[in-house]
Amino acid sequence: MTVGRKFIQLILFAICLSYFVFNKAAAQQKQPDNTRFQDSLVHKLVYIYAEQLPEPKGGMTTLFKQVTKKLKFPAGDADYAGRVIVAFVIEPDGKIDGERVIRDPSGNQQIFSKQIFQIIKTIKWRPARRNGKAVPFLYTLPISIDITE
Repeated sequence: MTVGRKFIQLILFAICLSYFVFNKAAAQQKQPDNTRFQDSLVHKLVYIYAEQLPEPKGGMTTLFKQVTKKLKFPAGDADYAGRVIVAFVIEPDGKIDGERVIRDPSGNQQIFSKQIFQIIKTIKWRPARRNGKAVPFLYTLPISIDITE
């Protein structure tokens, strides 16, 4: 093998090596899109970040007034205290889908979360917007409950 041929092979090897090194560096610089995920309940991409967040028409005060007015507390000697945390998808048309209970002080009975979902569905929602377009958005709503008899 001649010196010229070895030199050409060395140059080709260096070019290939630099191609892989620079491609890997470029791939590491790309940030993953943590603003959306494939939701297994509604079977589509759902956002968790948007420039304009969803909100109930009338604002959050309207929502909490409705919850305070319509939430029924169970009769009996049970003491419920804690936070009800529910999550749901607000669709681009403002409808609610993909309800999930994260925490309910009534345990498996889910007394409060079922009522909260019924109340939430009666309220009109403005959808989240990303780049000026309405998008499905996973919304988490915590509500404090304190019933001590």
